Order: sequence, then C-alpha cells, then structure tokens
Amino acid sequence: MIVAALTVAGHSVAHDRELAESPDFRVRVQAALRLGRAGAASRADLEGGLRDAHPAVRVACAAALGNIDDPASIPALERAMKGESYATVKTAMKETIDKLRGSAAVKSASPSTPTSLAGARYVVQLGAMKNVSGVRADDLDGIMRQAARAKAGTIKGAVIVDGSDPSVIKKATEKRIPVLQVDGNLTKLTQFTGTDGSTVISAKVDMSIRKLPGQTLKGTVSGNASGSNGARVSSQGILDLQNRVVGGAVESAMGSMGAELASLSK
Repeated sequence: MIVAALTVAGHSVAHDRELAESPDFRVRVQAALRLGRAGAASRADLEGGLRDAHPAVRVACAAALGNIDDPASIPALERAMKGESYATVKTAMKETIDKLRGSAAVKSASPSTPTSLAGARYVVQLGAMKNVSGVRADDLDGIMRQAARAKAGTIKGAVIVDGSDPSVIKKATEKRIPVLQVDGNLTKLTQFTGTDGSTVISAKVDMSIRKLPGQTLKGTVSGNASGSNGARVSSQGILDLQNRVVGGAVESAMGSMGAELASLSK
C-alpha cells in the first residue's frame, strides 16, 4: 500500500486527537494524511505517530512527514527505523529520510548565493516536467518536479540546478564538469479497481538526458510505480495516492539515471 499527502492549509486539534486516540487504525491513517497536508505545525504529532501500534499508521506518518518536507524530522525517523520490525515500514521511513536529505541539499544553496561547484563531479539541471498522459489533474507537473528535485539531491557528487542557470553552466564548462539536463514526461497514468475492491493506480515516467551546452541526447530512462488503497476511499484519498504513485515513478527514473550518470556524462 502506498500512502501520500499534499500540502494544503488547515489544521485541527480534533485531527490530532484522532491520530493519537482513535481505536480504528484506518481513522488514524486518514488523520496522519490530513496532518501532512496541514504543514510544519503538525510535525511533532506525526513524529509521535511513528511509534503507533499499527504499521499502516507508521507508514502514513512517514509519508506525511515527507510531504511537510522539513529535514528536522530526520532524527525522529532514524530513531523509529532502528526499532522498526516491519520491512515495508522501514522502507517507507528510509524513502522519506532520503527525500528530506535531498531537499536539504537543494535548499542549502540560496538563490542569492552563487552555486558552489566545489567537489562536484556532475551538474544536473532539472528541465521541463510535463504530464502528457492525457489524464487531467491539478499540478502533476509540480509533483514531478518536487520528486525529481528530492531524488536528484541524493546523487553522490552531483550539484543540482532547478531550472536554467547559465552562470553555473558556464562555470562548469570552464572547469570541465559535465552538465546534464533532465526533462521528464508522465506518459502513463491509469486507475482501476482491483479484485478486492481496492483502487489501484499505476504511472510511468520517461526522462531524457541531454549534455549541455550542446543539447546532445545521451540517453533515456523510465520509471514505473503503482499503489493501491482500500475499497472505501475518498476522492481526496485517490488524489493523494495518485500523487504518491507519480512521485514514485519519477524517483524510480531518477534513481536509474543516477546509477548511470558516469556513462551518461561521457
């Protein structure tokens, strides 16, 4: 099961109580997802939820913390991982930790401060991220970019540039540091009902890698992801699942690119 959350405004003390006190784990899962959409004010509640008795709630809390995107949650996630007995929950926690570390790496460079290339082996420039699946959905381009940025930030030896920055490209070219531009397309997004009545969503993302400044096509990579939710799921729950699956497909493609970066940069 994949769980996800999006950032929107709103926070309720009642939701806090549901996560901490409801006897129904499904209610606690939904409370965690709502808190993830509430923003940074919910971080402490969700970190506490990492110790919930039910693994699905712990996964939901980890995903929600990833959505809040505050690297300050990393120590709590690492502590929870050490005592976690379920492999799937550990994986969810590790994915969130990797995402938060990646975001922290990208955020560390202030827009007003020149990007440092010290120790860089590659420069990865994030280009266009587009939904060309034919499925109309709000801000999937933004979901793709957020996931690409976070995953790219975990690539060892890479400096990440979100969007065009001619000064960085010029500096890297002078230093003979390879610059690769990554553009992504969401080419497939499907939804169907499983045999158990659950909602199943799958996504495919194709990415092209070009070497700058000459725009030489060096290769393409693809990423796939799928996830399911319970039989009784709200429209918001389906949207959350969709965004999580799309993000997972982007991360899969970026992970494949990272593994081949040395050969792609030649």
